[in-house]
Order: sequence, then C-alpha cells, then structure tokens
Amino acid sequence: MSAREAFGPNLRRLRIQRGISLEQIASETKVSVDLLNALERNDFARWPGGIFARSHIREYARMIGADPDAVVNEFCRWFEKGDRRAFRVVSEQAQIVGHDLEWRDDGMHAGLDGDRRAGSTSAPAASPVSEVWRIKLLLRLRRAIGKA
Repeated sequence: MSAREAFGPNLRRLRIQRGISLEQIASETKVSVDLLNALERNDFARWPGGIFARSHIREYARMIGADPDAVVNEFCRWFEKGDRRAFRVVSEQAQIVGHDLEWRDDGMHAGLDGDRRAGSTSAPAASPVSEVWRIKLLLRLRRAIGKA
C-alpha cells in the first residue's frame, strides 16, 4: 500500500485506537459522518476543495490526537482537494473584476501523481521582475474586491 493509499486508513486506525467514534467527531466538527467515512476511505469525490477540505482535515486530526499541521500537509501532498496553489482563486477573482489574467501559477504544470508540493523541475525560475508584477497584481485584485 502506497503512502497515498494509506492516508485515510492510517487516520481511521488512529481514531479507533483512541476510542473515538465518527459520530463524536461529526458532532463537534459539524462535518457529516458520510464525509468522515469517505475521508477514511480516501474517497474525496463529494468533499469540498481547498481551504474547506483542509479545515475539515485539520479538525479531524485534532479530534483524534494527531498533529493537525502534519496531517494537513500530507493531505495536500497527496490529494488535489487540498490544493494550495493560487491559480484557480486568482483567475476566478480576475474574472469577477473583468481583468485579463496573464499570470500563471508556477506549480500549474506539476504532476499530480507524486508529491504535488515538489513542483516541476522543468519550470523556469521566476525572475524578480515577475515576482514584483505578481505582487502588484494581487494587490490590485485585493483593492478591486474590497471596492465591490
């Protein structure tokens, strides 16, 4: 069993060892038992994405006595639902304010089969100019969203 395949079953094993039921976790975290069962099976088809998935994972880990940061990091490493890359969010915000987005996330082309945080070795290094441009773009987006 690969590390990815073992993610949910390892959490389940720890939960059972600590004598914590899914109903207890669902009651305190307000996450349905069905979603928690799916987590333990690595079935994230009905799970929310991004920050919501990470917050559910963090609370589950806290409830079973695991290190929340380590569990969230492992989740983000192996599953697309935990994606921390900014491209999707930035492109949706740019679309809302009617901005033609030219920026691309450096991690966009990284393969999802392995460790997603490793990045792509073929991606060129970002120049300091492009970093400044990205920061300015994000600041403009924040200002535009604040005015909306």
